[in-house]
Amino acid sequence: PSDIQWEALRFCEATGNYTAVNPTGKYRGAYQFSRQTWDWIAGLNFEHLVGVDPAAATPADQDRMAQALYDLRGRGQWPVCGRYLP
Repeated sequence: PSDIQWEALRFCEATGNYTAVNPTGKYRGAYQFSRQTWDWIAGLNFEHLVGVDPAAATPADQDRMAQALYDLRGRGQWPVCGRYLP
């Protein structure tokens, strides 16, 4: 996806806020990762991020993790906002 497409996804998911946490606390960061999904992707690609709160991770790390998730599973990981990605 292009930078503009990722920006649209971030805005849809969390108004572009990299520290966002949804009301239940389950989904976190600009891409609204669950901790389970975050740790799974981190374990495959970025072991130093396992156990890190997605909302506390750097924007660059969140971007890399979102790209890795997209590469494995496509836009369906974002059921509503994934429409902004190819």
